[in-house]
Amino acid sequence: MNEADAAVVKAEVVALQAVLIAVFRRMANDRPELASSFCRAFEEAEAILTGVAIKMGLEASQETIVGALKIIEEIRAGVIHDERICANG
Repeated sequence: MNEADAAVVKAEVVALQAVLIAVFRRMANDRPELASSFCRAFEEAEAILTGVAIKMGLEASQETIVGALKIIEEIRAGVIHDERICANG
């Protein structure tokens, strides 16, 4: 993969993240009863990544796992503006 291909893939990933944030945010705002489900979904995604990292052991790229966890946190922050809804769910 050359630099131009990598730039296209990166742009696609960023665009998909923006769409996911927008859709999830809209759903959480329009249907407040779903907000706690989004909290649980983000927690499950973090648990899945942690489990994958443990299963892969030393073969897992720390950089990849940490990067993925940071992205989940960024998406979560874009969707859930008030963490109190997660504590109440």
